[in-house]
Amino acid sequence: MSAKAWTRSASAVVLIAGLAGCASEKRTPLVVPIPTFTPSASAGTSAPARIVGALPTGCGAIGSAEEISEAVGKSLPGQAKPVDGAADTTIGRTDRIDCYYGLGDSEQVANAPVRVGLASYTDARTATERVGKTIADEKAAGAKSSDVTVGVDKGTLLVGKNSSTLVATHQATTVVVIAAIDTVPAAQAPTVLAKIADRALSPR
Repeated sequence: MSAKAWTRSASAVVLIAGLAGCASEKRTPLVVPIPTFTPSASAGTSAPARIVGALPTGCGAIGSAEEISEAVGKSLPGQAKPVDGAADTTIGRTDRIDCYYGLGDSEQVANAPVRVGLASYTDARTATERVGKTIADEKAAGAKSSDVTVGVDKGTLLVGKNSSTLVATHQATTVVVIAAIDTVPAAQAPTVLAKIADRALSPR
């Protein structure tokens, strides 16, 4: 073999060995960081605060006429009519407000197709006892009861012949929503009345 050919052969061996050595090296994998996102507090995803303590002073905080109309799926005439109730120490009630929706100018509150009431009591146990009495009275009158969810709270729906009533508590506050059957059919009452009650318990 000529010196020139031998030199080419030796160079080829060195090149192959070098490539083999490179192939056997362990490569560190490329790690691409995954971005993370923290929801902004201003995104509006948190639920409105539940009522604690003093009751609101007007129906607008409990539910405007437009909000109640939207909940029942039909336009209710007029504006909400508030009626402030008095404290009653004999039953542990410290305050009360009732709001009547769908009334004309000359109609009496007893004719309101939708009524929403809030009451505060001395403590949560007293509030629960008052709701229990309402449930017992409605069932004695023939209403059929079922459990419903009212936001983060639990409530009871009572469907009678002419109206449906939902009652629930949050701490020492009670809410009652009453709707005429011809305004809110019984099949829709669980969803509609729970939505109204949830809104009332989150005044804003």
